[in-house]
Amino acid sequence: MSLKYLELKNMSNKCSKIVFILHGYGADAKDLLSIAKYWQRFLPEFFFCLPNAPNICQINPKGFEWFDLMQTDEKKILKESLISLKKLEKFISNKLETLNLKFNDLFLVGFSQGTMMSIQYAISQKKEIAGVLGYSGKIFDYELLSKNLSSRPKIKFLHGNIDEIIPVEEMYKAVDFLKLNKFNVDYKVYENLSHAISPEGLSDGLNFIKKNIK
Repeated sequence: MSLKYLELKNMSNKCSKIVFILHGYGADAKDLLSIAKYWQRFLPEFFFCLPNAPNICQINPKGFEWFDLMQTDEKKILKESLISLKKLEKFISNKLETLNLKFNDLFLVGFSQGTMMSIQYAISQKKEIAGVLGYSGKIFDYELLSKNLSSRPKIKFLHGNIDEIIPVEEMYKAVDFLKLNKFNVDYKVYENLSHAISPEGLSDGLNFIKKNIK
C-alpha cells in the first residue's frame, strides 16, 4: 500500500527539484508542513512532498511511526525499519518518475526519526542524491548503515544543545562515523534549543539546499 502524503507543487511553471520531508516519531505530515510553506517562497521550482510513515504510532494512535521506538527487541526494530525503508524507496521512485526528475534532483529532510530514515535511505542508494538535512536526529543502526553504504551524499545535521530526546552527543557520534567513512558532512549546534527546529535552523536548512542545487 502506498504511503499517504501531503504535497506542495512548484510555484513556477518548471519543476526542477523535489524535497521529501520526513516527520518524527508519533507525528504526521502536517507536523512539518510549515517548513515546506516557508521554503517554497524561496524555491519556486521545487516540489515538496511530505509522506506519513506507514505505521500507526504505538503510543499515539493519531500519529505515525517509521518503526516502533518502544520496542525492546532489536531484531524486530530492524525488521520494521527495513520494511518502512522499502516502502519509502518505492514511494520516492514513483514520485521521481511521475515528475520526470532524477536522483540528483532529490533532497531529503528529516526531523528526529525522520532524520534516521533519511540517512538510511540516502546512503543505501546506488545513485547519489543532492543532499540530506537532518534536524534533531542520529544514526539508529551503525551496522546496517555500514553494510548498505552505496553512496555518499552531502549531509548536514542541525541540533539543539539541550535536546532531551536525542542528546547532541548522538549527533556528534554520527558526524564522526560519517567523516571516518569519507562523507562530506557538516553540522551546527544551537544554544538553548531542545528537541525542536528553530527559526535560525530553518534559514540554515534553506541555505544548505540552495548551496547544493545542481
